[in-house]
Amino acid sequence: MQALPNIIPDFELSVVMRHIAYKKRGTFLSVAAIAVAVAISLISVSMQDGFQGMLFDIIVEDLPHVTVTPREGDDYIYLYKSLMDRIWSIPGVIAVSPSLGTEVTFTYKDNVESVALSGANPVDVDKIYHIGKYVFQGDLSSIQNGKKVVLGEKLADRLKVKLGQTIFAGIPDEGGSNLVVSGIFRLPTGWPENIAFVSLSTARDFSGKGDVVSSVDIKLQDVYLADGVAANLQGHGYKAESWQTLYPEILKTLAIEKFQNRLIMLLIMIIAAFGIGSVMYMLVNEKTSEIGMFMAMGACGKNIRNIFLMESAVLGLMGGVLGGVLGLVVALYLRSLEIKMQAPGGQEITLPVVINAESFLTIVLVAAALSVIAGMYPAWKASRLDPALAING
Repeated sequence: MQALPNIIPDFELSVVMRHIAYKKRGTFLSVAAIAVAVAISLISVSMQDGFQGMLFDIIVEDLPHVTVTPREGDDYIYLYKSLMDRIWSIPGVIAVSPSLGTEVTFTYKDNVESVALSGANPVDVDKIYHIGKYVFQGDLSSIQNGKKVVLGEKLADRLKVKLGQTIFAGIPDEGGSNLVVSGIFRLPTGWPENIAFVSLSTARDFSGKGDVVSSVDIKLQDVYLADGVAANLQGHGYKAESWQTLYPEILKTLAIEKFQNRLIMLLIMIIAAFGIGSVMYMLVNEKTSEIGMFMAMGACGKNIRNIFLMESAVLGLMGGVLGGVLGLVVALYLRSLEIKMQAPGGQEITLPVVINAESFLTIVLVAAALSVIAGMYPAWKASRLDPALAING
């Protein structure tokens, strides 16, 4: 039996389009199933990419990339200026901030709070943590002049103290000093509520340990160089840790969420794609006589198989494109709403939605590929039919 020569591709496509037009209900259900799966996947990916970007921004913008702390057995870093010179000699370093932390008690009228007091140069510490953008009363740089302090908002509320008022900062059995409140800032996500900033000289007055610091924070031009910089400093005897070591929960959270979301989305699309497989299987059973006639006219098993695989691909692609458009519209709508959410640290954040063209294209193509895979068995079954038996139904 001679195969249809040059007209086969047009023949296969015309059969596919006729099947799609003929089975309106099946076509609608198949396309709708894929479209919904793709739309849900795209919306989920957009929000996941948004959260991932937000967490990465926290790492890049508001956290040190490497932190150097005292050697084992030491409470402070001595001769820290030579350490800073060594750090600045490392390529890619863009900011270095030494700080001195000490525990004190703040008293204002009848209100008493235990405080984690951090002494730092305001210009240097702002390059690391960008605290200045969170200050809504006063100015972070004010701590450099005199006995002044910048408080976290919640600490100020508990003390019932306002800008310009004077509080007493003391250490048990060691006296203390008056500090003027020269700034109040909102706490970044995850920060302790009892933190306050003073100048390095003021912090040294409380610690009484001389010209020492308790840590040195480093910001890098490339965040992924952190492990190498930490290893460099460790090689010189310092205790240095990269952000990957200090904040492993961030990496773990990103990895787990990404895996879970991708797995759930894949399962959703597989279920939707096998809906197409079911439609193809029923179509093979309904079109047995038609398949037999095609074979009698010269179509071979490969041509029949191609018809059903092509039909699966067309349905999957139609559903993928429709789902892509639907997902894009919903993602844009969610982003325009600027939905407010409460972060774990109490900070209010806007629901992050990132629209990534690469993710959209990938999911649409995966939907089409899964649809073809789901249609393989019905296509194979159709190609194996005996022409004589098929014509007789």
